[in-house]
Amino acid sequence: MFKKNPSIKEDEVRRPGELSPKGTCLLALFLILGLAAAGTGIAETLKVERPNMQLYQAPNFASPVLLPVPVGAEVTVLSRSGDWLQVSYQGKTGYMHQTAFPQTPPPAVGLPGLLTGGPVRETRSDEVALAGKGFTPEVEAAYRQKNPGLNYAQVDLIESFRVDDRQLAAFIKEGGLTP
Repeated sequence: MFKKNPSIKEDEVRRPGELSPKGTCLLALFLILGLAAAGTGIAETLKVERPNMQLYQAPNFASPVLLPVPVGAEVTVLSRSGDWLQVSYQGKTGYMHQTAFPQTPPPAVGLPGLLTGGPVRETRSDEVALAGKGFTPEVEAAYRQKNPGLNYAQVDLIESFRVDDRQLAAFIKEGGLTP
């Protein structure tokens, strides 16, 4: 019926729309690169929601302070490491503790999370610390409801105290404390 063309090898013959092995590899590579770029191309911006926050030079509270960051300021998150976020603010790059952002969303679910499922709900470190002391936001609300006559202004006053960064560093050094 049909004559074979001797110049065409059988392994070079493909159905219409079928990719060559080289084409399949290229398509897979483009898909992988596209997924990787999609996860890294979006800069996350967070708003500071706690007073008296600082931008630190290194991810610990004893590190030199680069500058104060007021409530309502927006910072660009560059990376996350444990409870610390490396951020950019007013042209400076430094670190802020995640407690500055009480509503910090969990990191975006990456490819492994899409395949295996992500966590139902992330627990914030301040919640863990309070729970370790038995004092969760729910417990606090119930306590306030049962004790409406207590003076919470004293707590607010204590929270408003500011300590000079040099004095704090000297105190930590003199006391042999490890941040």
